[in-house]
Amino acid sequence: MDNSDEKKFTSFPGFASWVKPFNEWRIAHISENVFIVILAIIVGALCGFAAYAFKWLISFIVSFFLPHIKDGALNFWIILPPVVGILLAGIFTRYIVRTNLSHGVGQLINDLKHKLYRLKHNITFSPIIGGSITLGMGGSAGAEGPIAYTGAAIGSNIGQLLGLSPDMLKILIACGTSAGIAGIFSAPIGGLMFALELVGMQISIPSVLAATVSCLTSYLTIFTLHGGHPDLTFTPLDNYSMDMLPLVALLGLFCGLYSIYYSYVAGHLDTFYKKIKNPWVRNLTGGLAIGLILFLFPSMYGVGYPILGNVINGDCTALAKGSVLENIVCGPQGLMLIAGGILLFKCWAVASTNSSGGVGGDFAPTLFAGGMAGFLFATFCNTYFSTDLPVGVFAYLGMAGAMSGIIEAPLMTIFITMEMTQTYRFALPVTLCALVSFLVVKTRAILSKEYHPLIHHHLWFRHGQPEKTVNSRK
Repeated sequence: MDNSDEKKFTSFPGFASWVKPFNEWRIAHISENVFIVILAIIVGALCGFAAYAFKWLISFIVSFFLPHIKDGALNFWIILPPVVGILLAGIFTRYIVRTNLSHGVGQLINDLKHKLYRLKHNITFSPIIGGSITLGMGGSAGAEGPIAYTGAAIGSNIGQLLGLSPDMLKILIACGTSAGIAGIFSAPIGGLMFALELVGMQISIPSVLAATVSCLTSYLTIFTLHGGHPDLTFTPLDNYSMDMLPLVALLGLFCGLYSIYYSYVAGHLDTFYKKIKNPWVRNLTGGLAIGLILFLFPSMYGVGYPILGNVINGDCTALAKGSVLENIVCGPQGLMLIAGGILLFKCWAVASTNSSGGVGGDFAPTLFAGGMAGFLFATFCNTYFSTDLPVGVFAYLGMAGAMSGIIEAPLMTIFITMEMTQTYRFALPVTLCALVSFLVVKTRAILSKEYHPLIHHHLWFRHGQPEKTVNSRK
């Protein structure tokens, strides 16, 4: 690498003096493939630490609010935290880091599409801070968007520090973003599939090997720090038989239809919030929308894994905890009504979180919505058609169905669903539900030329022009 290359690709002037000697020594003693694997290990370990810190921060902030949700009472106070959270996140992104952190996965895809591989230094930590404020104070979204963007920035900045070429930077970005997903979901293969299906990582032996090593390192790091405990513990008590596969396919159909509704509402709300030019008004509008939805359905607070874990393990009463509907409706019909309300409004809450100034992700909410879809489907069949479907298992399968249809990444969905719960005995029904839902959505896409996947919609205006990035150096 000559001096012009160093000036072009190195964004750490203080280290420029040793970049050329180091690269000369490295080229003479270490092959490029070995070197990229070494860097992948470093990136994976840093992403694992970042994912652990992110989870801890969210839990720490949530501990100040969630325990105060009371059963059988009107929890009016729950309207306030999301408003404050979105306002604080907006102030942080506009005036402190001055970086747009919303829809991190979509922005990353846009950066890669325009070959902008030199991400800002502050993205290595700012999405974690903004995401912790947003999710900890009630924003109904996921942690994967911020950590994926953080991971990409970690990979990019390590590459910039070493004065690497754009091709090497691209590989390290793929390593970082996939390692972030692997760490936050405890799903190494799911993280790799994310890089292949959504990020569009170049398929070559060095790049795939590096991303795999990075994902495994991230997973092992957070596995060690977290004590080996999954975010979702799934211990099904109900019987499941292969005779239920036709009904699993019907659940996939239901999840596919719901995915179309979810993406439609979220896309239009994203456009609505973009039209609000005043950022303060946009923050307040989104925060109030989230607060009012949480007042009706407190189970949608934050990422929602504790509630989802209860549902897939058969404790469905958790859906009604703290809701104003708790004392109005009861029995299976009442729980179905609440689950139906959550399904209708989950996309409203997620879009209001991510598009009004909050910092969150789009993946985890689809798992939560899918759990509600599976619960509603199984409970409805058991109540009105005298079936004996295992409600918890179908809620678990619905997670894969909704995520596959909404995100349109079936391979990633299948592995994330199984890996994050450390349950593999339902591989066939999980795959069937995810693929049927995906095919339903793809059929809709073929029939409608104006349809765009949810992840990509955030980057499109009405005339189909991609939004310009503001988070990369040119």
